Amino acid sequence: MQPGILPAVHPLHTLRVKEAMNLFSMPDPVSMYEAAVMGKLERAEADAFVSAMYSGWISFWWSLGAKALFGLGPAMRDMATAQYLTLTAEQSKNFLKLTVPEELLTPANLSRFETEWKTK
Repeated sequence: MQPGILPAVHPLHTLRVKEAMNLFSMPDPVSMYEAAVMGKLERAEADAFVSAMYSGWISFWWSLGAKALFGLGPAMRDMATAQYLTLTAEQSKNFLKLTVPEELLTPANLSRFETEWKTK
């Protein structure tokens, strides 16, 4: 073989490599969301996906608040608590099933917040 010239690759060999790599690919949350919006996922699967996203988001902010980065720890924990309390209305409609840190649910933490509903 001459230097600088690459050997030709057979198309079937490339296809096999591509299929093998797909076995180890991570799930794509964007395509899962789009599939849920387009009605390709069952209702329960869509609800579970949204519940997992919100639970992860709330838990992320709560845990990050424990680190007290730049003095914003209490604000991050308050934000996580406010998000949880806002989404509990959807939880009562059997749409969401939130999983949050146990510390977030303590009466001392929840008693600092009040939810108001305004009607027209």
